[in-house]
Amino acid sequence: MNLYDVSIVGAGIVGCAIARELLCRRRAAPIRILVLEQHERPGEETSGRNSGVLHSGIHEPPFSLKERLAREGCRLAVAYALKHDVPLLRAGMIIAVSMEDVRRGLWRDITMLRRLWFNAWRTKTRVRFMTPSALRACEPYLHACCGIAIPSVSVIDSQAFVQSLKNESEATGAEFAFNNRVIGVEEAAGSYLVSTDRQRIRTTCLINAAGLYADDIAALGMSHKKYVISPLRGEYYELVTPEKQSLIGRPVYPALPSQATGKGIHFSPRPNRRLYVGPNEMPVADKADYTSRKTTPGLFVEVLQKFLPSLDTRDLRWAYSGIRPRVVTNSRSKSDFIVSVDREDPLLINLIGIESPGLSAALALARHVCDLPSLRSRFPSI
Repeated sequence: MNLYDVSIVGAGIVGCAIARELLCRRRAAPIRILVLEQHERPGEETSGRNSGVLHSGIHEPPFSLKERLAREGCRLAVAYALKHDVPLLRAGMIIAVSMEDVRRGLWRDITMLRRLWFNAWRTKTRVRFMTPSALRACEPYLHACCGIAIPSVSVIDSQAFVQSLKNESEATGAEFAFNNRVIGVEEAAGSYLVSTDRQRIRTTCLINAAGLYADDIAALGMSHKKYVISPLRGEYYELVTPEKQSLIGRPVYPALPSQATGKGIHFSPRPNRRLYVGPNEMPVADKADYTSRKTTPGLFVEVLQKFLPSLDTRDLRWAYSGIRPRVVTNSRSKSDFIVSVDREDPLLINLIGIESPGLSAALALARHVCDLPSLRSRFPSI
């Protein structure tokens, strides 16, 4: 039976980032790290099925982990992408209010812009108020009466990002075990015996970064169900009409009320210049249900046509969907990331509800985990 200092469950963006951060920090003493993943490649679930937007954090509740780590992680991810040649679209983001909304008297959208402006001021995030003429100058085909531009926002190739982190971690000593689904966790003599459907290993520390299945892994390690994840699917369509593919050049989001759980269906260009729209929000019972009861393109057109009147259902082709690991709480407020040391000896660290802006926050989240006193006292070399 192989023995490891740290075993990480999940080779998504967060699991790979934590493995990399641990190995970057190791000093005199070596540290043996294993990353267990149920799929055959990294980033097969939430990490690789999203918009790729590196968010600034101003959408998130003030002083939350989501806000702080997204802000820090966005800067780290851009620097990483530039250094490692990960495809990146550095075009900024626009949060827009349409003329149709104003005519209908939806002043809540204007209120939302004011709240975002305040969050940006508080966090020293550079933003610009956009008049109709300023909007036309940067997005000529966008119909909006005003908006906020966030120049620091970029779009990253999420699949290439997670693959690069995996490759770097592996090159510096991490081991990856793909097609290994964790089915059991037992405590034994100050360590964990972790069983997969292929092998059994012993580890001093277990870090649960299993995304959609993090609640299940936590239950195995704690012998009771402390967390519950309610999967939320988001679908994407690609804009495939050739003469319309270049009409929007940067992410354009609608202004939404403060109680909205997501960021809304938006125009979502990628570093390869392909243009997508989405995601919507659809609760699903099955964490692997990516395709049943697909939403028709008419919903996406209905939401976005006020910004791009020429958009038609014939312009859209189903692309893919992703599933967010939304955590169930007793509060109606937007849930925060949960990073919890749930056992000290042996050490169990659970990361629960790492949904959007998890991609943006990943590198900062890895630093946050590695700075936990329980982990640093266990492994002084980091």
